[in-house]
Amino acid sequence: MRVSFEKELEKSDNREFLAQTELLLRQFRLLPHETSLSTLFLEMMTGQVAAYYDSEKKRLVAVDGPLMRTEDASGASREIPGMERFVYVHEFCHALEDDHFDLERLMREAACDLDNSLALTAFTEGNAMLVGLDGLLDGHGVPVTSASPFTAWTLSLLRWLDLEEAAEQLEGTPPFLASALLRPYLDGTVFCNRLRRDAGWGAINRVYARRLPTTTAEILYPERRYLAGFQTATFEPDPSLLQEATHGVSINRLGALGIALWLNGDRLDAPSRYSFLRGWMGDRVYFLKGERQEIQTVWLSLWERPSIACAFCRAARRRLKEEFEGEPYAVQRDGARVTIVWGCADAAACDRLMTCARRSRIDAESPGWLASVMRDLPLPMRLPHYPDFSSGVEVLGGWAVDVHGGEGFFHGALASGLLRAEWNPDRHVVGAVWGLLSHTSDACADYTYWKLPLLASWHRRGSGETRRYRWRVFGGVLADGDERRARLLFVPVWRGRRDSGD
Repeated sequence: MRVSFEKELEKSDNREFLAQTELLLRQFRLLPHETSLSTLFLEMMTGQVAAYYDSEKKRLVAVDGPLMRTEDASGASREIPGMERFVYVHEFCHALEDDHFDLERLMREAACDLDNSLALTAFTEGNAMLVGLDGLLDGHGVPVTSASPFTAWTLSLLRWLDLEEAAEQLEGTPPFLASALLRPYLDGTVFCNRLRRDAGWGAINRVYARRLPTTTAEILYPERRYLAGFQTATFEPDPSLLQEATHGVSINRLGALGIALWLNGDRLDAPSRYSFLRGWMGDRVYFLKGERQEIQTVWLSLWERPSIACAFCRAARRRLKEEFEGEPYAVQRDGARVTIVWGCADAAACDRLMTCARRSRIDAESPGWLASVMRDLPLPMRLPHYPDFSSGVEVLGGWAVDVHGGEGFFHGALASGLLRAEWNPDRHVVGAVWGLLSHTSDACADYTYWKLPLLASWHRRGSGETRRYRWRVFGGVLADGDERRARLLFVPVWRGRRDSGD
């Protein structure tokens, strides 16, 4: 496995991406100068990866190691229940993605900057996480998928999850890098399930076919960014700024997730900690290399409105004060624009560089001030419209009424489930009294489930020769059974003949 990772890191595209990312991490004081990112990455992957898909050799590799096993009270090693199935299905999903959409090519194209790479990683890993979870639930034979209401709500909480406990597993790894590797799995799962729950797995395919997310802001805030057809701001540096780079310039982008991880410092907090990130419109980082190989950093960013830019400035100044004590830096806000420079010889050089940087041009389709403010107000009723996806009505944030319809799907709920109806190519659901009375049919998970309040339930899985079903009356206390047996008051009253091959 280590040899495979070494060969992967030696590819020219990966070497270039790691070199650019290493430069960014060092200039933002996130990686010590004596540490090699490629070496650190290799050691971490070798010790933490349980399985991977090799897109070049078209093979799936799983490692029977600590991540797949645990120790019981006696110290004996045993498999973690369901982990092998989850990991296999997760990686097989990547194989299918590569087969249908050329995943390796997409990853190569997304390596243009850190933000784009993290966004695509979040989408692909989030998709595979959902497939793996559904495979795990299917293996236990329960009438639930990741799109089921309670499961979907539980998964939505991942966006608020901190990673402090995960730090113990990644001891020795810089916090920024640890979060950059783990957060895409969590935030990507929430993003993918948001689309899948509405419109089915076909919505995930349409993301691949029509428009992949190119920024982590789209992953973190799908209603505000991805579904709204968001376009990032374009930056055109002033010619005098680039004249400072006598030995070349390197360009990168942190994005909403990258900014959150930088502001965290040594913490592993969730991006939701920084509410102003919802107003991110774009950013660009220029590393200007001088004659003596010194590097000056210019960071331009645009936000929805001045108050959001001001909130970012306050957080950035606190972080700069922590990491750049004794070194000159400058922060300047011009309305919704923020410019930050550092790496200069002295304060006068910072001021001169800031003057050049502020003349740079930024173009964006920013919402008006009123429209931006209205997005953040808890209005009693909203009429959300997402071009090419859905339109709907939400009352009291969707808790009272939530009705949406779009391309081949519909879902509606009153009082958060007092009455509920869902329809898309994968799922048909009708329910009442918060799920006590319900009927669910899921084509992909291949099951049908009926439930009457406190009385009876019937669950069918599979079709044809593989058809299986289970029924219960009063939770199984009065009667229960399946296709091979039946019990009444826990007393067997019928048992079918087993096939010789069973």
